[in-house]
Amino acid sequence: MKKIPVYLLIIVWWAIILAGGCIAPVTAAVCDGPPNSQSFILFSGGCDRSSQGLPCTQGFIFPAQPSIGGDFPTQYYLDFGDGSLPYYGPVDGVTHTYNGSGLFTLKYMAGTQCDLWRQAAYVLNISAPANYTPVVPVCPPAHPSADFVGTPTTGFAPLTVRFTSTSIGADAYAWRFGDGGSSPARDPKHTYMMPGTYTVSLEARDSCTGRVNRADKPGYVTVTATAGTLAISSTPGGAMVFIDNAVKGITPVTLTDTAIGSHLLLLRKEGYDDYTRNFIIEPATPASIGATLIKSVPEPTTLPTSPYGSIAVTSYPPGAAVFIDGRQRGTAPIIVPDVLTGNHEITLSLKGYDEWYQTVSVGSGQMAAINAELDATKEITGSLAVITDPVGAEIYIDGNFKGVSPVTITGISTGTHAVLLTLQEYADTTSNISITAGQTQKYSTGLQKVYKPSAIDLLLAGGTIVLIAVIALAVMFRKDKKTR
Repeated sequence: MKKIPVYLLIIVWWAIILAGGCIAPVTAAVCDGPPNSQSFILFSGGCDRSSQGLPCTQGFIFPAQPSIGGDFPTQYYLDFGDGSLPYYGPVDGVTHTYNGSGLFTLKYMAGTQCDLWRQAAYVLNISAPANYTPVVPVCPPAHPSADFVGTPTTGFAPLTVRFTSTSIGADAYAWRFGDGGSSPARDPKHTYMMPGTYTVSLEARDSCTGRVNRADKPGYVTVTATAGTLAISSTPGGAMVFIDNAVKGITPVTLTDTAIGSHLLLLRKEGYDDYTRNFIIEPATPASIGATLIKSVPEPTTLPTSPYGSIAVTSYPPGAAVFIDGRQRGTAPIIVPDVLTGNHEITLSLKGYDEWYQTVSVGSGQMAAINAELDATKEITGSLAVITDPVGAEIYIDGNFKGVSPVTITGISTGTHAVLLTLQEYADTTSNISITAGQTQKYSTGLQKVYKPSAIDLLLAGGTIVLIAVIALAVMFRKDKKTR
């Protein structure tokens, strides 16, 4: 499968113009519905020719018109119907190579930036050439297991969530976001426009075997209404503001991202007692809080004060391990006291997310604030295409069964792996194969047959041994007789 050539894109341009369509940039989302219509065109001279040999390459074009409200199609999908990896991307054209004849049901789709899709099907008839021997596709055993993560899963509308599939044994996907949106992408982004709680589901499919597994997460995404306005001041000013343990700034400050509902406010300033109170944000009602800080009474001491400051750290999602200059100081959210003045290296670490780094400067008697948004770790893998002569060899990678040749194995981590090929009546073959991210490594080899003697061979060999033994005994008997 490959993207359509430039000359075919020119044909598409003219086809759209002749059909009365237009090409326009993506505008602000209306989200009123899927594309209004979609065409499906086969390029002549491909697999549709009756005299075409196999394998054959067929080109497809599947342009779509905007929704009634003006949302332009931005993403396209095509399932080729032969058990191969489907196409998903921003281009409305693609070519594909078929290795066998028959009737293939192609499912094609076009979606807007709001993840609203139009879908249809087309049956492609590929005739068998003269004297053609059908090729039976070999599907390795597959048991897909669907799972996924998303970030962020809570926030204000509109909320854009980055979903990442962590499924195993799958190469085709069908997402349902709970608000009417869907996607066939592996790792889609979806924007929730309205407040609410949404159930997200993912169907993970192995294209070759057709086996499907589904993961449902009820109430996985929570979208709240637009936040209210909150003005916070203190006497004296310059107090650090915490709302629900998250650093929000220094007084005086006006916040526009505080969710509707009840919250906990904490004001902290060096030399003053902490100020805490509960408050409620109501829809469409600006709120203001004025606090008078009480000067703290220092304990008498004759020791000189050291030049220390502090660091307040929050992370999204929370729970990240906090390291300051390589030393773990706790988990976020946290306020780390007694930090020497100067520059410090801050590292946040949370399983399933990339490590986060930043250098922060701490002043004497001051508090530095860090709000870190962590990115979900995305596994980078490659593929291995294995062809053996003869076919049918079992394939093991690092001791784990991966299929039967010929087959293309996806989702292999980058680096060097031990590959074992085993087939009855043939010698085992082992190799070390290096996998590169985003690429398919080809491995083709011939297997050496192991000679196993037949029953007749064993019988003849046994008769020969007996004959030699008889001759040897006769010679010895003759020598013994002459001696006497």
